[in-house]
Parts: sequence; C-alpha cells; structure tokens
Amino acid sequence: MGWASMRDRMLRTTVAVLNDGCATYQDPAGSVPIGGVEVLVDYNLQMAGAEGLFITDQVGITWRKASLPSTGRGGIFTHCGKRYVIENVIADDGHMITAACMVTS
Repeated sequence: MGWASMRDRMLRTTVAVLNDGCATYQDPAGSVPIGGVEVLVDYNLQMAGAEGLFITDQVGITWRKASLPSTGRGGIFTHCGKRYVIENVIADDGHMITAACMVTS
C-alpha cells in the first residue's frame, strides 16, 4: 500500500469519525445542489490578525476535496436547518478545504 492510499484512508477515517453530519452545497449561480457532503463545523472561528489570534463570528466549514472539489464566495452550505454563506476559503491543502462562512438563518 502506497503513501497516497494510506493518506486517503486516513482522511476518510478522520472525516467519518469527526464529522458533524452531511450538508448540501449550492453554488452562487444556483446550479443543482450537491448533497451528502460530510462536513466539520467549527463555531467561533479563530483568525490571526496584527495583534495575534482573535475569535470571529464566522463559522468554519471543512470538507474533503474529493467530495466537493471547488466552491466560491457566495456559495451556500445547508446543514441542520441553517444556511452558511461562504465568505472566503481560508485553507486548501489539496485534500481538505476550510471556508469561513456567515450563518444566514
């Protein structure tokens, strides 16, 4: 078993164990929603600023890139009856993506 397959198995296992459920994603253009995206939801997202770390009112949504390869500003995740609008993708290591989102409902 090679490194890539071990890494992919580790990421699948991590998301399966730590996920907060599945979400639906809709891009800003309103195309057909993509359902069943396993997400990790982090409230009170911490960001780095000029004076160090600070807590924001944004929510971090993290998912496997294999499940949803690209998103855009204004895209919407729906999870547990709430809508999260993507403001900015803050991390993308090629395998996992995290977006800073605002709750709209």
